[in-house]
Amino acid sequence: MKVRKETIEKPKFLKSYVISAAIMLAVFFLIAFIFAVFLWNIYVSDAESEGIYYKSAIEEGLYELIDKEEITNEDLNKIKLGAASYYSQTTSKCKIKIDGYGEIDSSKTAAMYYSCWAENKDMDTYRSYVLLLADNKYLEYFNTPEALNYYLPCENGEEYYPKGLELEFYCTEFYADLEKGLFIPVEVEICEDSHNTSFYPTGVKFRIEPDNTEGYTLYKSTNYHTEFEDNTTYSVNYAYVSGHDGTVTDEECDGFWNEIEIDSKYHVEILGENPEYIPFTTACKDQIIIAAVIIIWLALAFAFIPASISYNAKKRRFEIFEYRRKMVDGMAHDLKTPMAAISAYSENLSNNIATDKKEYYAGKIEEKVSQMNKMVNDILEFSKSENSSAVITKTDVDIGSVISKIISDNEHVITERSLKVNFDNKSVVLKTDEKMFEQAVSNLINNAVLYSKVGTDIEVSLVPGVLSISNISAEKLEDIKNLKQAFSKGCLARGSKGTGLGLAIADNNLTMLGYKLDIKSDGEKFIATVKL
Repeated sequence: MKVRKETIEKPKFLKSYVISAAIMLAVFFLIAFIFAVFLWNIYVSDAESEGIYYKSAIEEGLYELIDKEEITNEDLNKIKLGAASYYSQTTSKCKIKIDGYGEIDSSKTAAMYYSCWAENKDMDTYRSYVLLLADNKYLEYFNTPEALNYYLPCENGEEYYPKGLELEFYCTEFYADLEKGLFIPVEVEICEDSHNTSFYPTGVKFRIEPDNTEGYTLYKSTNYHTEFEDNTTYSVNYAYVSGHDGTVTDEECDGFWNEIEIDSKYHVEILGENPEYIPFTTACKDQIIIAAVIIIWLALAFAFIPASISYNAKKRRFEIFEYRRKMVDGMAHDLKTPMAAISAYSENLSNNIATDKKEYYAGKIEEKVSQMNKMVNDILEFSKSENSSAVITKTDVDIGSVISKIISDNEHVITERSLKVNFDNKSVVLKTDEKMFEQAVSNLINNAVLYSKVGTDIEVSLVPGVLSISNISAEKLEDIKNLKQAFSKGCLARGSKGTGLGLAIADNNLTMLGYKLDIKSDGEKFIATVKL
């Protein structure tokens, strides 16, 4: 079964653009996906490394026990802070078991770093302490609506993990047992935006009235910066609340387990939840949205390039198809009329008509054959004019003389139609192919003579660089912009006066010679201008 050849339809740019945009979006998003996978691998690797760092940071306070004969309260406080910080940095719980010292977990507590002089202001006696809240019941004071407004995520480390909330504060007055490493806040001011050890007060203050301070000493510290000021060091303190509410069970810490032997004196077990890093799509949500928007805009912008190429290729194919179709239609139409006449005349001759008519019909047949022969010659000339590989031989040509000769060759038609050609013969020498140029100009002048209104003037003007031919058209021109196309006659009234190839041949010849033909109408006036 033979399949019918595909019909060539007029292309639509929107269709080409939509297809191109879809392909470009697919390509761009594929490239983006591959790049995102690469970034995701880096992100996961960095997040896992950060998680390992957080887990190893729990052991930091433990290694300070090396070479120590006995674990002090301050040592235990540092271990407790390490556990609470692990939760603040990852929202994961942990528990540390030290043989002989019980269990320490990551539950909520408050810690204070306090620095002061032991006896005098000699720097050799300047001491720093790590103190823990003596009783967690005092945490209630830090859970008021006013204080809760200032709980902020932990600022330490990369943002690969969800951060637990911390509250920063300092105390102008507090009770402390420095040996046991405990403190009870009295005069508290909430702080925010800590950087290293610089705390910034918010003005939110409250006072705690401890119910039991036996064994504790009241301390006052009016400064909350640890920097040296004017070479003077002040007694300072800064504190924060961290950790999670409630206790930690062994079942909650089934993520990882580590066993440490320190100097064969201390056996330590560390149990904890493996921190779960923030998903890549959540951590980079804003960047992904921005990238998606940029990709869409780029794809839509770049889609114009292949869409234009595809559209122009299809348009050119369609134009060639239409050109060939119109040419065949034009040839068939122009040849059909004389062929029909020849058929009729020959039929009359074969029907034994009167002898005096035979000569008449024979003459008509000869006339129509001559007309068809001219059409065929015009078609052959048009075919030659479209051959871009035609040999062009340029010599010095006197354009004025060529135009005068063409006018002279058309003198009998000019006289017959009572026309007048006005041409001031000027010698303008042009380096060109004389035969091709003469054929082009001859077609333009023949066109003016053939289609001018009877009894009107034809104006031919030649100056260096421009040749202009104008005439009063006998019929109203309806399709000026397409007159240079093959078999276009401008209006149906022209009938069989010509083949519609004259201007097309002229335009092709002049284009091959490097010149440009412009045609236009101004009312009844038709103007052909050649830019030389």
